[in-house]
Amino acid sequence: MPAPYKPDDQQIRDRRDVGARILSLRRQADLTQERLGERAGVDRRTVGRIENGLVPPTLDQLSAIARAIGVPLWRLFRDR
Repeated sequence: MPAPYKPDDQQIRDRRDVGARILSLRRQADLTQERLGERAGVDRRTVGRIENGLVPPTLDQLSAIARAIGVPLWRLFRDR
């Protein structure tokens, strides 16, 4: 049986960076996690886990979150 997937340190840092950007953009848009989740079709708890870098978001989730916040997808990865 293959060993379970374990992200490396850089992947964990990247996940946390994206989560921090989502948190910042969500607050700038004056949205709660619950409201963002409703708009994006993502459970509120999942939004929190993504923001805290605890789970890797799917591309579909990232795309929906960006649309719900009102920013282009690339803004979740770069500040400018």
